[in-house]
Amino acid sequence: MASRRAQLRGLVAIIALTVAAFLSAPTVAEDRPADRAEILQMLTRWEEAWNTHDMNALASLFREDAVWVLWTGEVWTGRARFEAGMNEVHKTVYRNSIQREQLEELVFIGPDAAVVRFQSTLTGDARYPDRSVRSRKMLVLTKSEGQWRIGWGQNTRFLADMQPAPQPAKRQ
Repeated sequence: MASRRAQLRGLVAIIALTVAAFLSAPTVAEDRPADRAEILQMLTRWEEAWNTHDMNALASLFREDAVWVLWTGEVWTGRARFEAGMNEVHKTVYRNSIQREQLEELVFIGPDAAVVRFQSTLTGDARYPDRSVRSRKMLVLTKSEGQWRIGWGQNTRFLADMQPAPQPAKRQ
């Protein structure tokens, strides 16, 4: 009987320690105002860099080893590749473009990791001069040496925006 009581006390102690550790650990979903503000500032810098066509500033938001998946499905690996590719399109089809960002979701998935989902509205794309092109971007951010950076991202265009413009009916 005494050994059974000792086992029960041990089990209760383990449960109590587990509950205490769980309750004292910071939660993933907790509101972290300083981190949230820094990440929101990143989106502002993203928009400003795009609209001034400063691809060096845009690329500076990324880690050196970042991965970017374009809406076309192409994958760019590394900050330098991202910057080079963006410079190329900002000299051509995006040279007069303006893009506006709207945060949809920001979730902390760990002490130094977050996922951001935002919507973009692009005007001035030379290929679609009379259209607004909408897309949704997802980013995985990591915090290293006190700074949040994009480690992985993907841009997905809304299909409705990719449809050809309706053609006028032919006159008989």
